[in-house]
Amino acid sequence: MKSKAKNEVQRTQISKITAGGKVTTKGQADASRVNIRGFVDIIRDQKSIQFVIIRDATGKVQVTVFKPEKPEIAAIFETLMVESVVSVTGSVVAAPNVKLGGIEIIPDSVEVLSTAKVSPIDEKSAVDLQMDYRWLDLRDPKKRACFQIQTLVKKAMFDYFTDNGFTYLDTPKLSSANAEGGSEVFEVKYFDQKAYLTQSPQFYKQMAMAAGFEKYFEFCACYRAEKSFTSRHATEFVALDVELAYIDDHHDVMDVEENMIKYVLAQTEKTCGKIMKDVLGIDFKAQTAKFPRIKLLDAYDLLEKEKGYKVPRATKGDLDPEGERLLGDIAREKYGSDFIFITDYPVAGRVFYSARHEDDGTSPTLTKTFDLLYKGVEITSGGQREHNPEKLKHNMRDKGIDPKTMQTYISFFEYGCPPHGGFALGFGRFFAKLLDIPSIKDATYLFRGPDRLTP
Repeated sequence: MKSKAKNEVQRTQISKITAGGKVTTKGQADASRVNIRGFVDIIRDQKSIQFVIIRDATGKVQVTVFKPEKPEIAAIFETLMVESVVSVTGSVVAAPNVKLGGIEIIPDSVEVLSTAKVSPIDEKSAVDLQMDYRWLDLRDPKKRACFQIQTLVKKAMFDYFTDNGFTYLDTPKLSSANAEGGSEVFEVKYFDQKAYLTQSPQFYKQMAMAAGFEKYFEFCACYRAEKSFTSRHATEFVALDVELAYIDDHHDVMDVEENMIKYVLAQTEKTCGKIMKDVLGIDFKAQTAKFPRIKLLDAYDLLEKEKGYKVPRATKGDLDPEGERLLGDIAREKYGSDFIFITDYPVAGRVFYSARHEDDGTSPTLTKTFDLLYKGVEITSGGQREHNPEKLKHNMRDKGIDPKTMQTYISFFEYGCPPHGGFALGFGRFFAKLLDIPSIKDATYLFRGPDRLTP
């Protein structure tokens, strides 16, 4: 192995410098020589001095070039376009008047690693144009910070489930059957037969319960061939899917989701509070209030009583976006919660595998299902599943599905299967609401919609 030259300097992230770990006086510069590499953010060129702001993933730092002392370095920056990538080696010195950490770098050498053209977008560009150049759009520190926070939010979710005995399973994204029973699927050619991109890992996570795993979770890519042009729909998205066995009813599933979300919010405040405040200007506080649980039919009455709003007749059996928004307001005003569970949806509005309430003469047409609304937007659907194969066949026939076409799925329950249920949380929707991002597009690294297949 070749030994490093005595004066060779290792690359240093900007955050380590601006945190104060490398600052000395000018007379002791050799003790604090650093190498930074990043994008040229700003160049302020004056008669005898240049102020150049360099940006990497961790922050920004000022490089100060005294032209009479370093004319060769000044010449490089004079012709360089912003967003070019450079490597700067120099000394870190105290500079109390500099806003970026009270320090500056006096360069010994500058190497241009990549030159840039004039950017086709800025912060005022239309959203679709920004999405066309998403790799440039994400150079915005605020937008990039969202994904640093997103990483820690996903870690908190992962930690919650692994700490509580759940097993992570990667389910297939190609399937021979449609889990939701609808037509909103992407059909693909699979050798000499048809296959579908999975809308949901529903069948596979139920199979995990039949296999005896008891507790499953997954961050799952899902695909919906739905021509919806809203701020909360995507044709490809990530869902947090969860399933658990030996439940008594759908309230056991809601307990798990509520506990998980409260844990995640607490961890988000702990691990992301500083970056949320410093970069995004959000003073985030975790919610501790209990999530209210209201039956759908009672929610209709509550909307009319509290907000004077009647859910349109065509939507009865479900909620429309305006009803969801108003229920979010009610949850906050009446219960002090950003979250509200809406439960016990009618059979007509739920998929065939939803468990139904026992026919006790009062609720034979209702299911043991729920949706979770967060700040007035649905982020979760879930409930108890039907694990009795004969009842499952009956439910299929009710929905116009021939059980013979679903025999592989039905067989999961013919060899013994515990009662179980679960939920799917749309991560993009959840995260957009967490940071109050207006559209799921900016909560997604590379958005896919009906008219968006690039970059």
